[in-house]
Amino acid sequence: MTRVYSYFNEVLITILIISCSLCTYADEIEVQRLTWAGVKIVSADTTVLIDAVGRDLWDGKAPEGLVPVTVETNRRYALITHTHNDHFDVETLKNVLGERGYVICHEAIASYVASRGLRVIPATMYKPVLRGGFVFTAVPAEDGLGAEQVSWIVTKDRKRIFHAGDTLWHGQWNTIGKQYGPFEVAFLPINGAQVSAEPASETPAVMTPAQAIDAALILGAKVVVPIHYGLNDPPHYIEVDEPVLSLEREGKRRKQKTEHLLPGQKLKIND
Repeated sequence: MTRVYSYFNEVLITILIISCSLCTYADEIEVQRLTWAGVKIVSADTTVLIDAVGRDLWDGKAPEGLVPVTVETNRRYALITHTHNDHFDVETLKNVLGERGYVICHEAIASYVASRGLRVIPATMYKPVLRGGFVFTAVPAEDGLGAEQVSWIVTKDRKRIFHAGDTLWHGQWNTIGKQYGPFEVAFLPINGAQVSAEPASETPAVMTPAQAIDAALILGAKVVVPIHYGLNDPPHYIEVDEPVLSLEREGKRRKQKTEHLLPGQKLKIND
């Protein structure tokens, strides 16, 4: 009889352990849009920055305003899609990461980033990096000027966020969508910029609003937040007319939800 009671006690304890694990609540994820293409993600004691720029590169005319880049948590990581100065702000990252934070970047640019005095965690394409309760995965992107570039998938508690840097349209969207979708939110560039070059080209070096909606639908994004727009400097840099309105119109037509977050505004991702 004693053995029977012992057996049932063990079963009861096992059931309680399983029940408690099922009742565990996921941490809330807060996402803030920063300036230009920047994004800040905070959950529990970890902050993740993506393409965060805090310096005024725009001579007082930062598109929709310049947002200070701050970090309050103990754990802090910065992802960069590529090393153009509107996506890789060395001075700001040194200030906010301090001696404990790390830059996570594609292995092809890791040596260069480290040479700027930052602590680096190299990432291989498609290979997840686990830090601070997050999973970071680099996936293909294509830079309009030929630089090494990736997009980032950020996963926390089965919630996925996509950040596309300033990629142009490429042939890997279907692979990414099938392997990793759907996404809670996708931050996608939309200004379709034409960049001066010789010989002159009218082909956009960044995704257009219509291409961003195409990508969002393939990714299974619940909502698209536009980034990388609001700068027009002809003839050197010419973006499409009214990129945000164009995105919203195309989203309505194709039944893809969009949300225009101004720099500094936040959204929360909950279960």
